[in-house]
Amino acid sequence: MKKLVLTGAVLGATLLSSVALAHHDGSDHGGHQANHDMHASSERAPSTVKGSDHLRVDDCWIRLLPKVAPSGGFFVLHNEDKSEPVVLKSIQTDAFGMSMLHETTEKNGMSAMAMVPDVTIEPGQSLQFKPGSYHAMLEKPTADLKAGQQITVNFELGTGKKIPVQCTLKSPSARKFSDQ
Repeated sequence: MKKLVLTGAVLGATLLSSVALAHHDGSDHGGHQANHDMHASSERAPSTVKGSDHLRVDDCWIRLLPKVAPSGGFFVLHNEDKSEPVVLKSIQTDAFGMSMLHETTEKNGMSAMAMVPDVTIEPGQSLQFKPGSYHAMLEKPTADLKAGQQITVNFELGTGKKIPVQCTLKSPSARKFSDQ
């Protein structure tokens, strides 16, 4: 399996997208699936835990990049169940043809990005999806999207429940929810 390893500090999604584009193969998968093997630093099996339905999603925003580059999705997940974990299996929106969960990690000064099959939020805990950490990758925009728009993103849990959330599209320069 090929690896794409980026040196230096944890890089923002904009730079990671640019590097992925440099390796774009023009396949029918928007390039990302073919490139994905280069991003993978490790593979892990999906969780077999269904978990709870008690998830709250706050501060959902998407750094909207040009159509040829994957856009990054960021949000804060809160497990409001005090006894069971919540498992996020995927996100989906009609505004993009493809979406995946990713994690950027750093080890010995090297940064790598890999797709993850799901994410577990422990009982009573929160998990922030942010640049340089867990994030969503969204590709193949289905419409002419503009910064400032709101789109509905469905968060699919291990139980099968889908939670619709309004997410704000932000400019490529945005680094956090409060940025334009």
